Amino acid sequence: MTFRLKGGPELLQLLDQLPKNLERNVIRGGLRAGAKVIQQQAKANVPVKTGQLKRAIGIGTRTDGAKLSSYVKLRGKGSYLGLFIEYGVAPHLISVTEADVPVRQTRHGPRKVSIGTMNKMLKRGSLKIGENFVGRVVMHPGHAAKPFLRPALEQKAEEAVTAMGAYIAHRVQIGDLKAPALEVDDE
Repeated sequence: MTFRLKGGPELLQLLDQLPKNLERNVIRGGLRAGAKVIQQQAKANVPVKTGQLKRAIGIGTRTDGAKLSSYVKLRGKGSYLGLFIEYGVAPHLISVTEADVPVRQTRHGPRKVSIGTMNKMLKRGSLKIGENFVGRVVMHPGHAAKPFLRPALEQKAEEAVTAMGAYIAHRVQIGDLKAPALEVDDE
């Protein structure tokens, strides 16, 4: 996704006149303001059952040398659900036989996934769904994707750029120095 900005070169000239730490903080705040718009739309798009996934949608900024960036990502409790909802789940077998316990790579090396970990539903060799024991093997039907993060970016990208520009323009007003308003060029 590419945008052409009106006022970008003028803003860069103005920021070059400011001390580097002030410039960096103003840009970081502007990036966070833009990311907040995307975050709010993602929260509005998320299919809600418990609200856990909605609470896991966060924002942040990172620095890579002179490059600043912001992001909207899932973190904390319930964040693992986002991947399954965003991209869907293919039909698959869930098995609890001791010999078939899968091995996964962890940062400490290969580890068997404990039977207790397998959805915390194992009891006497049977999977439990709700209050019902269903046996050693279950065919999970999967589910369709219900994207909420990617559409949030597509729906609010221009508004995020505008919010970023408004934040910077509000913060940079020192004497005769005033930041130009950033707008998305519709050409």
